Amino acid sequence: MITQYWIMHKRITVNFKGRVQGVGFRWRVMQVAKLFPCTGYVKNLMDGSVELVIEGAGNDANRMVDAVNLEMRDYWNEQTTDERIGDAHFSGFEIRY
Repeated sequence: MITQYWIMHKRITVNFKGRVQGVGFRWRVMQVAKLFPCTGYVKNLMDGSVELVIEGAGNDANRMVDAVNLEMRDYWNEQTTDERIGDAHFSGFEIRY
């Protein structure tokens, strides 16, 4: 008998507010992203916040968000998070401008 394992694919969008632009936030997030099998992007927004979109299978996306939170905790003072289940949309992780 063949057993199939279904692994949920997640998309997590996080918006960071605080002192998050002009401090290397996106570059540091990119370094963290290299440690996880996730795709997506990080981008400065016009309102001064930073948007992080991560897609990954299983718990990888949540683990990456936790790692970013730990690495960048001194820069953000407010965040909103939206987590959804769905298909992959990205082929890698990038900094968007």
